[in-house]
Amino acid sequence: MCNEYLATGFADVDGRNDTTAYKHCLVLLDSLPYFREYKQRSYELLNLSTGLSVLEVGCGLGDDAFRMGTIVGSNGVVVGVDASVRMIEEAVVRIPANIRVEFAQADARDLPFMNESFARCRVDRTLQHIKDPQQAIREMLRVLKPGGLLLAYDNDWGTFSVSGSDEESTKIIETLWEESFTNKWIGRYLKHYFLEAGLQNVVIEPSVSVLTDFELADRVYNLLQTVKRAVEAGCLFQVVADEWVSELQLLSLSGGFICTLTAYTVVGMKPI
Repeated sequence: MCNEYLATGFADVDGRNDTTAYKHCLVLLDSLPYFREYKQRSYELLNLSTGLSVLEVGCGLGDDAFRMGTIVGSNGVVVGVDASVRMIEEAVVRIPANIRVEFAQADARDLPFMNESFARCRVDRTLQHIKDPQQAIREMLRVLKPGGLLLAYDNDWGTFSVSGSDEESTKIIETLWEESFTNKWIGRYLKHYFLEAGLQNVVIEPSVSVLTDFELADRVYNLLQTVKRAVEAGCLFQVVADEWVSELQLLSLSGGFICTLTAYTVVGMKPI
């Protein structure tokens, strides 16, 4: 079982003693079909093409920046920023040959770029972890060129669900995980925040992740860690927690286990 709690740890990766779990999580998520599909859809919604300048906020290990770099080509540029120095260091050593990608450490709420520097801007599962996400949106809008597109993808943890016949225990575990995020309902607020910032032609697309394997869901959502925390907090008796886990593991073996989450992709244009 992973000792790092991903819901809270991603808000301050550099403050963790060991960042291995966070790197492994990002690699895992990037390998899953659902994540590849929504990411590809985000590139399409950004209408990426050769020669564009693109900013990726909360770039992590840089995989999205690399893929967008292949689209914009050598006469374009992708700049990735992340609050974590360790993530940036890892991204830099992973840059593939023949694409123009740059990385820098930066706070999403105080970007180190001139006004109107980029034609496109993308932020993926980052706003859920930071305080004052509206300021981050305003900053991305500031560095975006008139007519440029801003896209955000993020989760609505209020929709997080796990199958389990013990409804009370299931709700306790779902809620404990949900409450661990800085902005647990950010997904449902994205369109409002975009409109509030002054973006035009705002489009929102929902998507649902469905996992049917308990072990994979635990790797993505720290289910066993959350159960442990529920017991330690006095929310569940150990025997009840053990029964809950056993039931879900059996459901997984029989094909009846599901773990779902709704997220939203929102894209808007900076006024000309």
